[in-house]
Amino acid sequence: MNDNGIHIRPAEPDDAPELARLIDMAGGGIYEFLLDGLVPGQTAAEMLVPGLAGTSGSFSHRHSGVAEAAGRIVGIVHAYPVDWIKTQDYTGLPVDRLAHMEDFNRVHDWGSYFLSALAVDPAWRRRGIASRLLAWVYERARRGRFDRVTLHVWADNADARQLYAKEGFAEIGRADIPWHERLPHQGGSVLLRRPV
Repeated sequence: MNDNGIHIRPAEPDDAPELARLIDMAGGGIYEFLLDGLVPGQTAAEMLVPGLAGTSGSFSHRHSGVAEAAGRIVGIVHAYPVDWIKTQDYTGLPVDRLAHMEDFNRVHDWGSYFLSALAVDPAWRRRGIASRLLAWVYERARRGRFDRVTLHVWADNADARQLYAKEGFAEIGRADIPWHERLPHQGGSVLLRRPV
């Protein structure tokens, strides 16, 4: 998909560092909260790179699309079947951090296609890139025979919620994720759904 010099394509293993940077941005602090300090000297984004470069698991680049302009990645999207969350291995994460996020893992629309991350580099926003990346996800969902896409968004992320409302997403649930000094969001996480 190419429009106005912006090309949407499937991600490749070499894209992993940029995918990690933008997925970390999309998470609104969640990756720092979960991963901080687990590998001395590595940032959360750096810790995401090996999984994204790999070919297996829900975090693989194979579940991502990228928006490219002038030879650089300016936006990403990452999505997979939500039921895969039930099989995630969280054994390497601190128990107290997992307990803090417990409600997130319960509040899902099982059987849907899950948009886990969408991010556009700040210098490239307001050019329709997010909508084009979302269209890429909708097409993948349809090809996988899913009839809906779901996502979680921080309740206090007004810009993202406005974008998703314009795209036809509606609220279907909320995860009670308490405020934490390392995860400073108010109102928890909102579960949104859109038919495809």
